[in-house]
Amino acid sequence: MRNNQRRVHHAPNRPTPKAKRASSRSILHYEVPTEFVDLPSRGIFYDENHPFHQKESIEIRMMTAKEEDILSSQSLITKGIALDRFFESIIVEDVDTKTLLNGDRSAIMIAARISGYGFAYEANITCPNCGNKSKMVFNLQDKTVNDAFSDKQYMSDNNIVINSEGLIELDLPISKFVVFLKMLNSYDQEEYLSILADDTDTTITTSLNSIIHRINDCEDREQIATALQNLPAKDSKYIRDIFSSLTPKVELKRDFACGNCFHKQSMEVPLSAAFFWPK
Repeated sequence: MRNNQRRVHHAPNRPTPKAKRASSRSILHYEVPTEFVDLPSRGIFYDENHPFHQKESIEIRMMTAKEEDILSSQSLITKGIALDRFFESIIVEDVDTKTLLNGDRSAIMIAARISGYGFAYEANITCPNCGNKSKMVFNLQDKTVNDAFSDKQYMSDNNIVINSEGLIELDLPISKFVVFLKMLNSYDQEEYLSILADDTDTTITTSLNSIIHRINDCEDREQIATALQNLPAKDSKYIRDIFSSLTPKVELKRDFACGNCFHKQSMEVPLSAAFFWPK
């Protein structure tokens, strides 16, 4: 009988393949950091049923390779939904991202771009005078936020009220109508652009119709559209001026001087999916 005692040895305890995989996951796990973004609207223009109602800031996740995939997806870009999917991915709270006000979307985009690639953004700028293309570097920290609606004196002087629905209530100087204006979200913007694509001869009334939620107690769209046709020009301009002054937004501008024709102009960064790619 052979003595195998010296040949037999006990192997050290080794993890099973499953244990190895679990161990690898725990070692490589990375908790994506989050940050809070101040909303230009301060949540004031959302109605009380919206998740962002009265919220001055929201939490977003830092950009990762997952978001880069979303923003570079040709399929999503072609369908025009790349940015919507991007917002869905980085916003911590469950919300229909198309209901976000345009200014708040811009603030979120800028914050996400900074977290992903830093403050410097190099963009190709086309001279509006001669068409020459040149590069310009924007510092994303040099942004301005319009929050005129927080100026109590301005609101009082113009007899403007923002009600619990997030609507701007105005008394028109000539017709004496009371109009209720809403800030635009992505749904509103898409509808507005769709109407303009079919009829470019009614720019003013179409824009007014898109921001007016109701006149007096009337919300019927046909009646409102008819009323706008006969709205005094002074009332029309008053609505547009007040709405523009109160719209919460973030602007990124820099003085531009064309090296070809020497044309000078203040240029604003267009915030599209291409905004996230440094070059």
